[in-house]
Amino acid sequence: MDPSKLELLLERQMKLMEMFVNEQTCPASPSSNPNHTMLPSVDGIVNSISQFNYNPDANATFDTWYQRYEDLFTVDLASQDDAWKVRVLLCKLGPAEYERYCNLILPQKPRDKCFDDTIKLLREHFGDHSSLFSIRYRFLKLTMNENDDFLTHVGTVNRECERFRLRSLTDDRFKVLILICSLQSPRFTDIRTRLLNQLEQNPKLTLHDIADEYQRLINLQKDTHLVESTTSRSSDIHALRKSENLS
Repeated sequence: MDPSKLELLLERQMKLMEMFVNEQTCPASPSSNPNHTMLPSVDGIVNSISQFNYNPDANATFDTWYQRYEDLFTVDLASQDDAWKVRVLLCKLGPAEYERYCNLILPQKPRDKCFDDTIKLLREHFGDHSSLFSIRYRFLKLTMNENDDFLTHVGTVNRECERFRLRSLTDDRFKVLILICSLQSPRFTDIRTRLLNQLEQNPKLTLHDIADEYQRLINLQKDTHLVESTTSRSSDIHALRKSENLS
């Protein structure tokens, strides 16, 4: 073999051997290791948490917001101390929500509360305080607008059905619900308010109970009218006698 070709061949073999040795001794870079996963930074996790703005009419309660990020606080940020997590949590409240929370816990400061107590208080103060009747009434009035997304509407119906508590709705409760919903005229404002108050105090209210309450209200109105009429007649008689004495 030509000496020059032999020298070139040996040179190539040496380079191949060097490359092989380097691959065996040097650790693989993260980008070349398919099993390597980059863990998100703490700042990245915190920045991924959106601001909480309270709007119960749109189901934007603290509970629904926290359900979205609970795993971040309890798993991804589990190594962080309690006070740090409280600070992050409160930083994610909107300005109005933060001010309201601080005012409600006075004379204590936000830093005086542990993380679990802070979560509990935020759930209480920024929860859904609607009555069960109100939830059920809005559900019965639920409609889909022309521009609404169908699948989104399906999800909304499913969520509102759960809040409706169908399993606890007996025949009597459903009848009461329909009756109160039918009292739309301003003429029935008084009886409707009374029935709603009774329903809050006694969820087992029946149509028979409502009929009794209505009759009681009618009797009260008649008695009140009777007293007013008697008082009016007495005033007229007194005025008449006074005018006769003057004459």
